[in-house]
Amino acid sequence: MPDKEETFGSGVALQYGAVASMFLSSTVFYFLIAHLLSTTLVGSISLLYAIMNIAGVAFVLGFSQGLEHFISYHISRGNYRNVRAMIRRIGIFAIISSIAAMTIIYFISPFIAITLFHSDFYVEFIRLIGIAISAFIFRDLFSSIILGLKRYRTYSLSYIFVNIFSYFFPILLLFYSGKAIYVIIGIALAGLVNAVIFIIMVLRIYLHLERTLNSETIDPFKTLFIYSFPLFFASIMTTGANYLDRIVVSYFLNLSFIGIYNFALVISSAATVFIMPISNMLIPRLSSYFSLDDIRGFKRSIRMLLNIASLVYIPAAMGIAAMSRITLYNFAGKNYTIAYIPIIIIMIATSLFVGSVILASGIKSVRKTRIFLLSSGLALLTNLIFSIVLIPRFSIIGASIAYSSMTIVNFIVIYVYARKFNISNYDIRTIGKIWGSSLIMFSILFYLQSIFSYNIPLEILYIFLGIIIYTLELKLFRVIKPDERDFLFTIIPERFRKMRDMLKYISS
Repeated sequence: MPDKEETFGSGVALQYGAVASMFLSSTVFYFLIAHLLSTTLVGSISLLYAIMNIAGVAFVLGFSQGLEHFISYHISRGNYRNVRAMIRRIGIFAIISSIAAMTIIYFISPFIAITLFHSDFYVEFIRLIGIAISAFIFRDLFSSIILGLKRYRTYSLSYIFVNIFSYFFPILLLFYSGKAIYVIIGIALAGLVNAVIFIIMVLRIYLHLERTLNSETIDPFKTLFIYSFPLFFASIMTTGANYLDRIVVSYFLNLSFIGIYNFALVISSAATVFIMPISNMLIPRLSSYFSLDDIRGFKRSIRMLLNIASLVYIPAAMGIAAMSRITLYNFAGKNYTIAYIPIIIIMIATSLFVGSVILASGIKSVRKTRIFLLSSGLALLTNLIFSIVLIPRFSIIGASIAYSSMTIVNFIVIYVYARKFNISNYDIRTIGKIWGSSLIMFSILFYLQSIFSYNIPLEILYIFLGIIIYTLELKLFRVIKPDERDFLFTIIPERFRKMRDMLKYISS
């Protein structure tokens, strides 16, 4: 059984830390290589990351989510024999799948190099990424086992280390050698180290699992396969949709554009950190209402959470959009400042449809998950069509529109089904106030950073100015309601007393 300290509640903050560590590590990584390497090499590295993630998801065959579900299920029922059998089978599958991945990538690397990189110079780079893909398979599957075993603390701490090590080790090799290929060697070696760490952790847990004859299924792996196979298609479509625009940019344009566009995506992803602690808490909270058949409480919670998600995400996204030019100039260099337009497009799109995160969690809580196959499939198709049509004509601006189209399509599908299941419950007046406050802040910051010189001290000043402006607007327009304030208190620890006092002042 999981340790007492590794309950869900104690793991939420650490899961947030893992997400934050991934964003911060990747941001520092791309900041450094942007200053150390050309935009073409930066583009090649970001494209290799895209290939690694797409191929990794493909060769995992959707087992990750299935492992979390079934191992947790059997652990809760005391079916340790089934858990042990599942871990053994997954270990064998991981070995076979990783060998297949590395072999296939090795032989098709010349084709990938010519088609996407437009040069056979990158064949060795791609073959090295084949090693990283093999390691990705082990890491993904075995980390899912740890999560299924309810070792939340172990999972979160491990991922904090993995995120930091995976991004900083390649940079150390780059500093040591001065050659771009050592970044790829570092990615491959870091992946192997991470895979070994997760294998050892699972092996130690496996050896200490109770040996019992209690079992409710003859072949737990067969059940796992049947459950996971539909998720395989959903995960492929979702991952493919997220990276498709970058692949099309590399096909129609060149690696330099990929490097610039990827930096826009790195900065755009910053806003997701602000909403992550809310999304981590959604399903348990909503599921409790569903289990009690408390429809009124469920819809009230949806309404409140839609407001909070907008309250946190929209101003953060608009602030990032407003300061996109100065951020790109200070942290990447003048060659990257053209990416400010894609950042603004992506931030506006994700802000308009941020409610999809809440509505999707509501749909999952009532066990209507099949629609995500439809939403991810349509998102992939939309991205493909817009990418092919817009990227050759409008370059990275077209790519950002194609990328944003996924957000729009995904929201439309989720919203339609949320209405069908009586889940949607928007507070238009409150969200309108949030948008008004955020746009005022955006206008002031965008104007200021357009008339003064670009430097880091001024950017820090703009950040504090934006926070002050938005905070005063929240107070002036009375945006935060008492129940929303009380929910935010459940997220903000007691030790952050000044933050809690500020929230009381704003909501009074």
